[in-house]
Amino acid sequence: MEQEKRMAGEYEVYQALPMGRVEVIMGIDMANTEKPYQVCYCSQNNLFGIDQFYGASTHAEYLDAMREFTKRMQWEIEKLQTERSAITEPMPPILPAQCLPIKSDDELNGRIVVIRLEWLRPEFRTADNQLIWVTGGFGASGHSRGRAVYAETLYSGDEYRYNREDLMGFLKPEHTPAWAAEKLAQRQAEQASKPRPRGEAR
Repeated sequence: MEQEKRMAGEYEVYQALPMGRVEVIMGIDMANTEKPYQVCYCSQNNLFGIDQFYGASTHAEYLDAMREFTKRMQWEIEKLQTERSAITEPMPPILPAQCLPIKSDDELNGRIVVIRLEWLRPEFRTADNQLIWVTGGFGASGHSRGRAVYAETLYSGDEYRYNREDLMGFLKPEHTPAWAAEKLAQRQAEQASKPRPRGEAR
């Protein structure tokens, strides 16, 4: 069966390199006689995990498009380097031996869980990107048929969608880094300070 072409609008994706939180895309539309080359970004961080293309520029010459493509790749590398230089704590990756497995009946809402390393891009395989605070989704409920798990990265607060099978386990207490304990205490204090809805038991 012929594989379906990946399209960015009218342009067929010719090159797609992931870097950081995006892919940098080069597309070609040979039916466009004026500007057959397009360079854009693609992100899948949305409720359905579908491609979202944005920031497109079109070019008449292939080499001009490639210059734009490589320039954008360099921008993303530099952004990551800036982010990493702002993190002062060591962030070694969390391994399976440091986790307790998640059982099918475990409720995940409001808990800290660990993302599998293989789910993350190589540049994000560090503890600050693995530890997440689960906020919702059908996949967060025990024995649910749903898969989607919505969460915030414990370190940065960035929101992402995962599938339940992307989660490696619960971090064992003895392997919890000091920064994670501090972030968790801060998060719990924020939750406790939120006003309760009327009629909720105290």
